[in-house]
Amino acid sequence: MGAPAHGERIERLTLSGLQDLGKVRDVARVLLPGCAEDDVIDSVLVADELCTLACEYGNLPAGVCLIRSFDRPSLRVAVSAPHLSLPCSPSASRTSRSVLESCATDWGIGNEGERMTLWAHVRVRLAETEDAFPVPRAPVG
Repeated sequence: MGAPAHGERIERLTLSGLQDLGKVRDVARVLLPGCAEDDVIDSVLVADELCTLACEYGNLPAGVCLIRSFDRPSLRVAVSAPHLSLPCSPSASRTSRSVLESCATDWGIGNEGERMTLWAHVRVRLAETEDAFPVPRAPVG
């Protein structure tokens, strides 16, 4: 694992196919110790969705960068691949968009030359103590 720099911990992975999704999920979890379980789940879902899109619609291998910010508690995920395009099917794009809009604070698409980057930012909280009441999540939809 990478060393913290400027209040951040950065992990870079290479995504060669769907068989690498487990490793991405594991790294996302490892970067979020002591965080609220629902935020960890949201982070893993977002990382998984972005990587799945790269596997299905990009030329692999893809680069995956996970950045855990401690100053402003969050996880940023960026997946970059050559000639990456988004799904044309309304149902596939609607599913991806739903995951990103439900779980990520912000997300987007950028490109540099022939490489396209899908990125998302997930805000995380520290886990509540046993004595505290959980904060209700806003309903989706």
